[in-house]
Amino acid sequence: MEKRVSGAGVQSLERALDILELLGEASDELGVTEVGPAVGLPNGTAHRLLSTLTHRGYVLRNPKTRKYSLGPKAVSLASSAGEKLAPIARPYLEELMETCQETSNLAVLDRDSVVYLDQVPAQRMVRMFTEPGNRVPPHATGTGKVLLAYQPAATVEAIANRAGLRRFTEHTITDADELRRELEKIQEQGYGLDSEEMEEGVRCVAAPVFGPDGNILAGVSISGPASRLDEARLEEIVPEIKRIAREFTESLLSPD
Repeated sequence: MEKRVSGAGVQSLERALDILELLGEASDELGVTEVGPAVGLPNGTAHRLLSTLTHRGYVLRNPKTRKYSLGPKAVSLASSAGEKLAPIARPYLEELMETCQETSNLAVLDRDSVVYLDQVPAQRMVRMFTEPGNRVPPHATGTGKVLLAYQPAATVEAIANRAGLRRFTEHTITDADELRRELEKIQEQGYGLDSEEMEEGVRCVAAPVFGPDGNILAGVSISGPASRLDEARLEEIVPEIKRIAREFTESLLSPD
């Protein structure tokens, strides 16, 4: 027999998801009196939902502070989703590499780091290579800055406070206000650029991929020697990167 979900049940599910998203964006544990107002719920209702999520392993309760954080099941789901995204992205990465003749990458934001999920190496003698699974700081990479640009300001601030804005080269952004302006620029132009900010002599151009809910899901990018990715070349390939990222996004919205 098919089970029907009542309107109240759907609303409870939405509020539970609101709580998970809130805890995922928080820089520290949150108490019931912080969670309730943040998601528009009475404290009693928030407590019941938190108890259910804790029982199922999606939320952890610290018995000493009586506060909550994301649990192992939520983290496991995020990791599993990333692994399943890579094969879907593969044709778009291959097209990106063929179109731009540079190494293409797929990456997601995982807590305070950018994690590379897949890569299609360029067929060139000199090319960039990043092992899937590698983690890099988001503020110093084109893909990382794209992933940050579409996060809530509070999330960006929390990541910057926890991870810091470490300098890797003389071009690395290490000032919070400068990073904020850079992220605003990325939102306006629809792509991000890393000009030797993580490694001298390397440039990266990235564009966002959005999920069905409209939130950023991943970033696709190409990376190569700065000598090849000069301003003239960037003018040619930026529209292609944006196009392929847009087509990838549209494929995720399709019911087929």
